[in-house]
Amino acid sequence: MKKIIVAQSLMPIFDNSNGIFRRGGITYLAAGTSEELVELHGVENADLIITDLAFPLMGAVKLCAAIRGDARLKQVSIIVTGDDNGAGGFHCVQAGANAFLPAPVDAVELFSKVSELLLVPQRKDMRVLLRASVKGIEGDDSFFAASQNISISGMMLETDRSLELGDRLTCSFNIAHSEIKVSCLIARADRVSSGRRRYGVQFLNLDTKSLIIIENYVKTQARH
Repeated sequence: MKKIIVAQSLMPIFDNSNGIFRRGGITYLAAGTSEELVELHGVENADLIITDLAFPLMGAVKLCAAIRGDARLKQVSIIVTGDDNGAGGFHCVQAGANAFLPAPVDAVELFSKVSELLLVPQRKDMRVLLRASVKGIEGDDSFFAASQNISISGMMLETDRSLELGDRLTCSFNIAHSEIKVSCLIARADRVSSGRRRYGVQFLNLDTKSLIIIENYVKTQARH
């Protein structure tokens, strides 16, 4: 049985989504404040937390940091949603959220993210060659990169190119004979043993067709 803790303010999404969230094997638990959520997670050992950017009492950024900083609580996936007029979503991902979805929340997009974090089996390393471009003051600066572990939420990029946290890219790549073009955000940066750079990239505007193509590709690869 999977357990999902949901901020009380977001519960109507799960009650009014034409039943797409009401599948067997998932229990939903509501929390009204950050303190209640942390206490509930400590007791129930949830598989997923879905919360709001402005969640009382401490807000989602501090909540994510608190959970990831606790060895007993940190083994949980976290989705944050909210009105992201500033850099709130970026800060949530930096603090440990697995994904940020801007409000108003699209139920189908949220369902896809929940399915990915809870139900998609562990997959092998999957690589896709892609062309990326960074939009700068004087136009687009393009470069090639290789991706790792692509999913419907994002991927890891490996490249010689130096990028910064918060940089926005446009990535183009082909999967299953279909070209996908998506805006991305650099949410993580590492250097690998080869001296190349590796970046965690979050997809920002993946359309429904591209989402289905990637999801089917991931499921196909996971079976091999």
